[in-house]
Amino acid sequence: MQTELFDAQMLAPLVQYLDRNGARVEAFFDRARIPGELVAEGGWVTKKQAYNFTYDIVKRSGFPGAIFTAYLDFQFDHLGPVAQAMKACKTVKEALEVGTRLGSLAYEGNEYFLEADGATTWFCYLEPKVITEGQTFINDMTLTVYHHLIRAVTEEDWRPEKMCFRQELVDRHRTVERFEDCHAGVHPAYSAIAFPTEFLSRRSPWQNHPSGAEKTWNFGPEGSEPVIERLYRLLASQFSYRKLPKLDETAMLFDVSPATLKRELQSAGMSYRRLLDRLRFDTACDMLSDPQLTIRDIAQELGYSGPNNFVRSFHRMTGQTPGRYRQQHINSEVDG
Repeated sequence: MQTELFDAQMLAPLVQYLDRNGARVEAFFDRARIPGELVAEGGWVTKKQAYNFTYDIVKRSGFPGAIFTAYLDFQFDHLGPVAQAMKACKTVKEALEVGTRLGSLAYEGNEYFLEADGATTWFCYLEPKVITEGQTFINDMTLTVYHHLIRAVTEEDWRPEKMCFRQELVDRHRTVERFEDCHAGVHPAYSAIAFPTEFLSRRSPWQNHPSGAEKTWNFGPEGSEPVIERLYRLLASQFSYRKLPKLDETAMLFDVSPATLKRELQSAGMSYRRLLDRLRFDTACDMLSDPQLTIRDIAQELGYSGPNNFVRSFHRMTGQTPGRYRQQHINSEVDG
């Protein structure tokens, strides 16, 4: 099962585009089965969800340049932890290289890299696997984001002169004033945007500026099999814990049958119920660190029928009561 995930925060410019055009955003979220709060708060959706959401906007707007237009409003901080890591870099070259490495985590299955060609360097993007028919518009998204990244790391009002698209000639970018004079070509292997190589040796603009509060991604249980890690990440992002989905609902998101999902879990030494228990347990540990929450509050939030059931379940997994766990946590913070 090779379903890959996508950082939902990157869809924020599309939501802004829909709002500006008076569209009912909730309808687009519902068709793609995306919880809207993930776009604002950050979290994981499947690539298929993200790509279907993107394609739905193009199709229903009847405007092929919708994605280029929407991502003119992209903000550097929409990259979340990627942006924070880039702000810690000393040079433009280092910042872009860090962005390409971390991008492969946020957008699984994609390849991001720089390719120097004399006085020109290409910022490249390759996604070998076809996800949905709307995938061509993810090129539009990526190249517009690249444009913003180069402008951010150089602090220069730079306009691209050349870009290329993998295996197709595209002119949708010409609907956007900033790209209207950019020459487009075709490349057999990747999509890319060109910029002057001399940019790479410049100092980072953030050298003396703190990057602010750090945000991290939750990647699931350490050392788990890929299928477990992805499922955990998706479930932790997409569902309130009172409404954890049934096996068949999760299988639909991963575009597989319930039997296939069950078989994949079994081969990784896990059952679906145990995975949900682990998710509840990890969340309970986080919530127990907040002294303002009572055991009853936590039990209710996690979907238990009462505090006694929560206490029994927690004791089964840890050998101690939630109250004892909380006290140990408080003591360790005081000692630290």
